[in-house]
Amino acid sequence: MNVLEVAGRASGGMGAHVRLLCQLLADADIKVTLAQPPDNTSTGRADIREVPLAISSRPSAGDQKTIARLKGLASGFDAIHAHGLRAGALSALALRKIPRAERPRLIVTLHNQISGTGATRLIGNYLLNTLCKNADVVLGVSPDLVEAARARGARHVELALIAAEPAPTTGKDRDAIRRDLRIDTALCFVTIARLAPQKGLDLLIKAAQQMQFTDYTWLIAGDGPLRAELEAAAQGTPVRFLGHCQEVGELLQAADVVVSTSIWEGQPVALQEALRAGRPIIATDVGGTAAVTGRQAAILTTPTPEALAGALDQLSCDAALRTTLHVAALKRAQELPTPEQMLAQVLRALRG
Repeated sequence: MNVLEVAGRASGGMGAHVRLLCQLLADADIKVTLAQPPDNTSTGRADIREVPLAISSRPSAGDQKTIARLKGLASGFDAIHAHGLRAGALSALALRKIPRAERPRLIVTLHNQISGTGATRLIGNYLLNTLCKNADVVLGVSPDLVEAARARGARHVELALIAAEPAPTTGKDRDAIRRDLRIDTALCFVTIARLAPQKGLDLLIKAAQQMQFTDYTWLIAGDGPLRAELEAAAQGTPVRFLGHCQEVGELLQAADVVVSTSIWEGQPVALQEALRAGRPIIATDVGGTAAVTGRQAAILTTPTPEALAGALDQLSCDAALRTTLHVAALKRAQELPTPEQMLAQVLRALRG
């Protein structure tokens, strides 16, 4: 089988998902070509052909060139699997230019909500309608994306199985890790997130300012366009920004509580890693977060500073509850999708 994977600008969890899926397909003796912007991270695999494809994050004059490029690439493939709204819609528009009998199957995985207002939202809805009418299968990474695709007439829709492997650890002692991170407080909170609006880090800082419990350090691992703004807003709080962090496993070892403050999520990889590490979790109940944590292995709150601060104060003062969540996290981790299950779902969609 010959498959073309198509991705737009993909960082964080979406980028990791695309790379892992390409590797799994190649290991299953599927011939894989990955078309993506040249500044995306490579799979690093010699058996996966990678070709440059310009897909901007917003509509542009270059979209017609991208559609023509995709039409040319499509020849000879059994299926195209596009990731994201724009990649999916541009792939659908390209395939409409090919005689129906010669078209490869089209599978689209939706990774994000439509964002923006006004014209941006109108264009987003047009793109979603286009891909839903033309895709053979639509996979959504959260229940709300599944419902949105179904409402627009997609012929076959499923909740995507998103697998994440445990964050690697170095074997370093927890106390040594905490010393290296200069943690000298009773508790350490950890948030792993791109510093972008979707991650709700302004809520995080406001929650830190409202908490009654104060003997904690809050470490933020990640980088992004809002870093300078967030660092300025966090002055005077125990919130500390680490920037991009390679040693996620060590950071989770150091954590007493993992916190997600997103205003929307798909199936966050960071929370899957936290569950596998047995960390107590507090998370905003948005998008597909509950599909990852379940209702027993995390405290889920509304995305407001008051709700977050209240949950953090409660958990900070209740060691027994932290132990209960630790046990529940390890149990929930055993129920998460495996890479093998993710691969099986995609293969079913690709083969039809």
